[in-house]
Amino acid sequence: MKSSPILVAIFLCAASTTSIAQTAGGPHPSNSATEFVEKAGKGGLAEVEMGELGAQKATSGQVKAFAKRLVTDHTQANEELVAVIRGKGLQVPSSQSTTHKAMMDKFRQQDAGKSFDRDYIGQMVEDHKIGIELFETAADDAKLDSDLRGYAKKTLPTLRDHLKQAQTIESKLSN
Repeated sequence: MKSSPILVAIFLCAASTTSIAQTAGGPHPSNSATEFVEKAGKGGLAEVEMGELGAQKATSGQVKAFAKRLVTDHTQANEELVAVIRGKGLQVPSSQSTTHKAMMDKFRQQDAGKSFDRDYIGQMVEDHKIGIELFETAADDAKLDSDLRGYAKKTLPTLRDHLKQAQTIESKLSN
């Protein structure tokens, strides 16, 4: 039986919550650490779900391949985030932001076709610009512990590559 990357991510989030609950009284994370983990976690979950939807609905082979890569890469990044925060008194969110939920609803209702492909890739460009900014800030944030800064630095090249690939696909789709 094949499990969905979203289910795996939710399971990992639930497992980390249990682990964190067991370490109550342990480290007290900084506000910047809590904020980074919250935003990175919600963004990671959204990218996996958007990737799954893109892989299902896209009509362009390039968009489908890109969407599948997002699922793989963001699932791995989500798992790494869970590992990095273990024992730090932090919790990865198990749900997306309201904004991402609304965006998903919009894309679920949209018919498959060239318009979907263009809108989807345009959204991926915007999401990755925001993600890169978040991870660049975290990578340089002296308030974050070295593990979280290291995670941000390690993840940045993948996010930048996603953005570059999405921009390339976007320019091809607009022609």
